Amino acid sequence: MIITFEIKAKEQPAASQYGVMVLTKVNNKWEKVWETIKQGVELDFSGLADITGEGIKEYLFGVSIGAALGNELEIFQWNDQTLQEIANVPYHKLDLLMGNQQVGLAVWRWYIADSYLVDVLKWDGKKLAYDKQLYSKYYPVIEKFYTDKISKMNAWFYWFCLADAQIKANLFEEASKSIEKGCLLAKKLSIPEVVQNFKKLSNRLEEA
Repeated sequence: MIITFEIKAKEQPAASQYGVMVLTKVNNKWEKVWETIKQGVELDFSGLADITGEGIKEYLFGVSIGAALGNELEIFQWNDQTLQEIANVPYHKLDLLMGNQQVGLAVWRWYIADSYLVDVLKWDGKKLAYDKQLYSKYYPVIEKFYTDKISKMNAWFYWFCLADAQIKANLFEEASKSIEKGCLLAKKLSIPEVVQNFKKLSNRLEEA
């Protein structure tokens, strides 16, 4: 049995503590076999998913640290009658991507305003690593997110994040167009550091 709990700070609005414990039944009595506690402002995620593809689900525990810092996801594997951490992932938004044997993670990390840089991760046998094939499958979700945003506000940071996603999805022609549009907006606003970031993105595109 998995139980999550909150220990509220005595003085608000100080951060509370969020925890999870695993209970197992021994001689008709529940005994605690494992526990972890993390400081934060909210419990963001608690669930089971087969991350490693070994046929046994891992436990995912995500706690919100703060608006800017986002959330921290800890992934635990059941081993020797206890849970052991196998991965730790910072994120602002998270999607679980169901596969045939294992679950991937679409990790959205805050960039600026309401824009995010996205990575798609999959267990490679030892760790969570970027997965190009899974990213390409997930890309339409990212594209829709940014085309919807751009239709309401034509901002350089949407084009930057979209171009980043297009490079990762091997959509090089589309990425080139996004870089051009975003860089032009940054030049009009006279933001040289952003123009420089677009140039770095363009260099990444040439090397891809």
